[in-house]
Amino acid sequence: MKNNRKEETLIMKNYDIIIIGGGPAGLAAAVEVSKSGCCSILILERDKELGGILNQCIHNGFGLHTFKEELTGPEYADRFITMVNDLKIEYKLNTMVIDINEEKQITAMSKEEGLFTLKAKAVILAMGCRERARGALNIPGYRPAGIFSAGTAQHLLNIEGLMPGKEVVILGSGDIGLIMARRMTLEGATVKVVAELMPYSGGLKRNIVQCLDDYQIPLKLNHTIVDIDGKERIQGVTLAKVDENRKPIPGTEEYISCDTLLLSVGLLPENELSQGMGVKLDPVTSGPIVNDKLETNKKGVFACGNVLHVHDLVDFVSKEASVAGRNASEYVKSFNAKPDNMSDKVIPLIPENGVRYTVPQWINSENMEEILTVRFRVGNVYQNKNISVYFDDCLLSKRKKKIMAPGEMEEIKLKKQDLLRYPSLNKIIVRIED
Repeated sequence: MKNNRKEETLIMKNYDIIIIGGGPAGLAAAVEVSKSGCCSILILERDKELGGILNQCIHNGFGLHTFKEELTGPEYADRFITMVNDLKIEYKLNTMVIDINEEKQITAMSKEEGLFTLKAKAVILAMGCRERARGALNIPGYRPAGIFSAGTAQHLLNIEGLMPGKEVVILGSGDIGLIMARRMTLEGATVKVVAELMPYSGGLKRNIVQCLDDYQIPLKLNHTIVDIDGKERIQGVTLAKVDENRKPIPGTEEYISCDTLLLSVGLLPENELSQGMGVKLDPVTSGPIVNDKLETNKKGVFACGNVLHVHDLVDFVSKEASVAGRNASEYVKSFNAKPDNMSDKVIPLIPENGVRYTVPQWINSENMEEILTVRFRVGNVYQNKNISVYFDDCLLSKRKKKIMAPGEMEEIKLKKQDLLRYPSLNKIIVRIED
């Protein structure tokens, strides 16, 4: 039996495109690949069902851009799952990918098939993101029960039907934390405060209004937790105000009793597999550095969704994933063809003066689509400022916005015809200015 198992791990099946992750990004990419005409597609998903994080997001607000109607997370996921099934796209559930090498050979494991290997002409990375844990925060105190990430609490409540606690403090004002403030309140808990280290919220304005303001839940900006009380179960936390360097200010401490602490302190793209195969990561986004095709530095390896950069709307994830799927399909179609006369001229996008990053990070003007969407986030709250785009030192466009905040993604459009008018262009600068 052991020898048979060993032989099984050596059997390799070939696919045109393998998609890592069956969440919203992976599903949308797969649908686009199938519609583009690629023959063999496989989705590998580690969970027991497709849909990813959407399955536990039972609130509405999804789908306004994609389907022109308001859906819950499971409803939005079901639309794409239905398309995947109708298109007869193959997928494997309960399957953990443990390695991808530079030849696009994928090693995976499942209970049913054991350890197995697959080979792809192109790979689409769509692993999503994970929550930052307490260990990254360096909060002093014991490690009692009752401390959860906001996403874990959401899973317990919406999937398992378990109530995490009754008296709640939330640290961090990301969208999941804001949504869980409302969700816990609706289930009968008392959310005493949402504390945020920064001078602005990390979530969408609509979530602040609908999840905090509508339920009279206080939001304390420039505050953090400096101590956790309790050994067996959390009994309370000590909040303190922070200065401009984000250091606690002595004398501002405030004790708040609670039996539950939810952490909503940021999301990190799941890029261990990407790093393992040598994909270069952006130090700001923690996601892959990609070109205008959403292709990484590894030929035939594409990235989309929250593994690339953390999005605020799932509709934008789906749109971006469709672009990755379409480009991966084009790559496969030209896989056996002779190399074309693609120009080696690449133009970097440089974020400046309040723009934290751009996706993509560089483009090839000769091979880009007619209109390219560039997404980015700002590093502070700006009112009545301009998003300016420069081709080298020449101002191309300037667009005023009433307000910009780190919690909401911004975008600009670049036209191929504009870039082709500047054959000696060295860089594109995106900045915030008056």
